[in-house]
Amino acid sequence: MNNRMTYVQQRLLEHKRRFTAKEFAGLWEIATAELDYRKVIEAAGRIPYVPSFRQKVEPKLNAIGLTLESRPANDGSRRKLYAIRPIKENAPS
Repeated sequence: MNNRMTYVQQRLLEHKRRFTAKEFAGLWEIATAELDYRKVIEAAGRIPYVPSFRQKVEPKLNAIGLTLESRPANDGSRRKLYAIRPIKENAPS
């Protein structure tokens, strides 16, 4: 197991006060998994429904330079993978 903290985890810890305890626990879970299916995240119990959680915390994440990214799974299903990533500057909109 790698005990090194990622950039995302460092940013979350630095700005922990911006989030409620429940929001922070959910974000930390996503940050430690790095890239996971929505159902796996929801099954852990901290976040009941990821899309509504994303809508709630996205403005706070954007303020610290992060985003809760969702992308289609590369397995032919309609499932989504979620991860917290840094916002890419100068990216085309």
